[in-house]
Amino acid sequence: MLAASIGLGACATAPPQPNNAPPLGDNYADFLIGRVASLHGDYAAAAEHFQAALARSPQDEDLLERALGAALAAGDADRARQIARLAPANTLSVYAELVRSVDAISAGHWRDAQSELAAAHGGAAEQLMAAMLAVWANAGEGRISAVSDDLAPLLGVPPYSGLLYAQQAMAYDFAGRNPEALSAYAAAADGGLWLAPAILRRADLMARTGAHDQAEALLGEPVYAANPELAAAGARLRAGASAALTPITPAKGAAVGLYGLATIYAQQSDFANALAALTLSLMLDPGLDEAKLAFADAQTRLGNNDAAVRALHSLADTSDYASSAHIMEAWTLVGQNRGDAAVALVQQAAAAGDGRAARALGDIYRALHRDDQAEAQFSALIALNPDDWRLYFARGAVRVKLHRVEAGEADLQHALAISPDQPEVLNYLGYSWVDRGVRLPEALAMIERALALRPDSGPIADSLGWAYFRMRDYRRAVEALEHAVELDPGDGTLNAHLGDAYWRAGRRLQARYQWRHALAQAPDDAGALQAKIDHGLGPETATRGRRQ
Repeated sequence: MLAASIGLGACATAPPQPNNAPPLGDNYADFLIGRVASLHGDYAAAAEHFQAALARSPQDEDLLERALGAALAAGDADRARQIARLAPANTLSVYAELVRSVDAISAGHWRDAQSELAAAHGGAAEQLMAAMLAVWANAGEGRISAVSDDLAPLLGVPPYSGLLYAQQAMAYDFAGRNPEALSAYAAAADGGLWLAPAILRRADLMARTGAHDQAEALLGEPVYAANPELAAAGARLRAGASAALTPITPAKGAAVGLYGLATIYAQQSDFANALAALTLSLMLDPGLDEAKLAFADAQTRLGNNDAAVRALHSLADTSDYASSAHIMEAWTLVGQNRGDAAVALVQQAAAAGDGRAARALGDIYRALHRDDQAEAQFSALIALNPDDWRLYFARGAVRVKLHRVEAGEADLQHALAISPDQPEVLNYLGYSWVDRGVRLPEALAMIERALALRPDSGPIADSLGWAYFRMRDYRRAVEALEHAVELDPGDGTLNAHLGDAYWRAGRRLQARYQWRHALAQAPDDAGALQAKIDHGLGPETATRGRRQ
């Protein structure tokens, strides 16, 4: 993978030089600056410096690949095309082949795309991108049997199987092979696919083949109806129109496939390949707004806020995702300590009737510790939506922070009365009781239920461990808290709690080690942790957690 190749190149060695190359000089400086920028996720700077070095050594294919990868990760399609044109036909640069195949598919030049993709040999991430593009180079030429043959070895491979079944389904759909398409869409759903464009295409095909009621029911499922694009598609179906606004084309199908791969890469923290896949996706379908949001999210996670905002501003005000873009931009402003600007942005959207922005406003008030304003906002929303458990949960959490504990717990219990199996609510209320040392058996049962519903949650496993801790069952506390830290090793609070449990269990050296580890994660309670390291824990009744 590109990210792996960049990460492994952390030692300061010069790039290989072809025969008759100019002296290193500026080339070496640009190479080093580009590599450091890549390591820090500043792909725009990396692309500029790698390209400058490449201009002096145009035969250096390592520089070519680095420059292309960085340009794509920066979202600079024009620069990527410019660099790809410099690559020879038999290049070793997989990204050059991918860029050229994307342009060939967009132009309907299926054989050219197939030729480029046949020569593409890279890491696993790039090979999957090439396989996704090959699906649509073959489908465009009508070679649907080749699509099935290419995908068959990959269909059972997690976490890609749902996405690959969806690609197979969309290719069958494009070819008019409706029964096979419906079967593949069902297999994609069984594989855990959650990709709005594929869900939309499945509903559209259902409606076109006479299953209109089933299509409406699919888009009406709560998890799908919460997506603005699918909500709009459902409204169109109910009005007697088509769910999809445009037919499937090879370019659009390939764009969805690359977008799906990017979401998986991002989940694996492979941001270089995720961003590259998203740029290739948008080169194929500039109107794929989900890819723009995903690109902005990845850039935000890398700290590239300006790049994220540029991507968000590329969405039209008429987009189904315009509200999502405004909210994401507001959170970017919060991350830049520009809280007033964030509030102003979502207030403007909320005043224009954007219900999602109105909810986001309450969450942003909470993040800014404006708890009185958050409570007022959630109360106003509850008056309009009295059956929404999420609003009671949010207001209950705010009221607990405001020390209005009884009112907060009443809200949390009301949220559970509306929707009993919400692990976040069960955990929050149970932890609140545990932290205050009240209703411990009931709290323990509630947290155990939450963990059964969400077994991979570090914070919920931590709540379970802390419940045992407060009940002075230190053996079970250590077991649960060790599991919590395994699930979420970067959480300072979880590490600190494990240190507390070690201390009470008599494992003093491990306790101090765990507290030092928590202290290295720069928590808000650094002073309290240092006191524990220096003096240990006081009497058992003095220990409290801090996670509300």
